[in-house]
Amino acid sequence: MKTQISIPVDSDLFLTLADFLRSNRDPRNPVLVVSEAIEYWLDNASWKPELLTESSTRGYQWKSLFLPEGTEIRMQYKGVYSYAKVEGDEIIYNGKSISPGSLANTIAGTSRNAWRDLWIKRPDEKEWRLADECRNEAGAAE
Repeated sequence: MKTQISIPVDSDLFLTLADFLRSNRDPRNPVLVVSEAIEYWLDNASWKPELLTESSTRGYQWKSLFLPEGTEIRMQYKGVYSYAKVEGDEIIYNGKSISPGSLANTIAGTSRNAWRDLWIKRPDEKEWRLADECRNEAGAAE
């Protein structure tokens, strides 16, 4: 007979998991899925060192590309440069939080491809780099 212990899990998180399973027609008991998640973490922690330390790094996750806090973003449109910056976990433009796609569209006033229009300069870099190049490097590193 297996013994069990109780582990406190935030009620909202547990209900979100139950709703997710239900909406995806997954018949598993959410309690068992929590155990499977722990087993998954244990299987992966030995080769993913980022799972073993709590990160205090703030920044914005743009699909596969992470932009650390302090990253500058710019776009040139009709000869004028516009700038935004990653503050905390958000991109801030004109004092408001914005997504990369909305930033490019707002600057141009029309639909744009943010990957091809936005340039990025991380805090430890000296040169501006096209977002698409950064994305390709991030994908190659995975």
